[in-house]
Amino acid sequence: MKLTFESRWSFLAPLGLCLASATALGGCNDDGGSRETGASSIGTLDGDGDQGSEGEGTSSAEETSTTNGTTSEEGDDDGPIGEPKFDVGTMPDSPDLCLVPQHIPCDHLDYPSEEQAAWRALGLNCAGEFQADLDYNGHYLALHVLEGPLGTADPLTYPVLEGEKMVILSTGDAFDVIAPGNGDGDTSIPGNDPGNLPAPMDDAKVSDTETCEENPDLVGMGDCSNTIFDQFTDTSGAFDYAEMRFTIEVPTAVSGMAYNVAFLSWEYPDFYGWAYNDMYVAWLESENWTGNITFDDLGEALSLNAGFLDFKDAPNDIDCPLPCSAEELEGTGLEGHGGTRWLETNVGVTAGEQITVIFAIFDIQDNIVDSAVLLDNFHWTCLGGVPGTLVG
Repeated sequence: MKLTFESRWSFLAPLGLCLASATALGGCNDDGGSRETGASSIGTLDGDGDQGSEGEGTSSAEETSTTNGTTSEEGDDDGPIGEPKFDVGTMPDSPDLCLVPQHIPCDHLDYPSEEQAAWRALGLNCAGEFQADLDYNGHYLALHVLEGPLGTADPLTYPVLEGEKMVILSTGDAFDVIAPGNGDGDTSIPGNDPGNLPAPMDDAKVSDTETCEENPDLVGMGDCSNTIFDQFTDTSGAFDYAEMRFTIEVPTAVSGMAYNVAFLSWEYPDFYGWAYNDMYVAWLESENWTGNITFDDLGEALSLNAGFLDFKDAPNDIDCPLPCSAEELEGTGLEGHGGTRWLETNVGVTAGEQITVIFAIFDIQDNIVDSAVLLDNFHWTCLGGVPGTLVG
């Protein structure tokens, strides 16, 4: 694995401008469970223990040398980046340094199952990179790996953001939800109706007045963001549940993680504003945060009624009377329905800690009419801080 050393300030300056402008598995079975494991360390094998065919998918460790406190790489003419001091290995003394492992996409390779392909499409467990323990829980139809962009809009609304593929996770048949002319967006999948959210997820607010941002002592007491409870309580709970869950050790000197998501729903427009509110939760279990990390434009959990429901391809009685259309959904299975743009979530993590991340989608109240999320581009960052979601 190639490790890239960067000054935190030089890294954040252009990225800050971007954010300021807001442009920023194992085998499957019918009972809905599968698991793939990998050591949380730098390795030379992918999460299946197999190298890519004919050497594909492996990352060569390019030599990086340090001289007088500077770093240089073969073919790098940029010159010194300062005078950081390093102890043994890669642990920097200075808090102004960020060490982010280089990622080489591997989703162009073939994998034995849809689950294993999905994790690589998301950006995890490529050969030679930090390995995560992976677990998919849901019906096999609820997970689909899509090669290339979704839709035919010009410019593309949903291009692939990392590698060549993206993940679709759905409350129904994932392929039918996103592909034009392949279904009615109303798939009931028996046996995936847990009611309560699976542990360690907890819809309870940590406080009526504070989040874990204001009071770190509340970590572990429930949902640090306080964003799940109001939409989930006093309902029949979660139906047609599907999740992707992974546990990984945060690499040395990394201070953040990020990924991209878009929410799409056949529930729009017929059930827009109702209690039948399909919902997506991205749960982080870490030292400094236990709870949802992805939010809509109003700071609530992402759902049918999200403030980020940008594209409405049919009129409704609440906020989009005739004419109401969205060319951005052309060539998708969501024509006549609704969705968000690509969104990016970033959240701070602590170098060396073990974190668990859960991407979960489910119907609320019943198991009819489907929604889906697109997932792509998991990566480590130098941003740190409390969870935040922007268009990007």
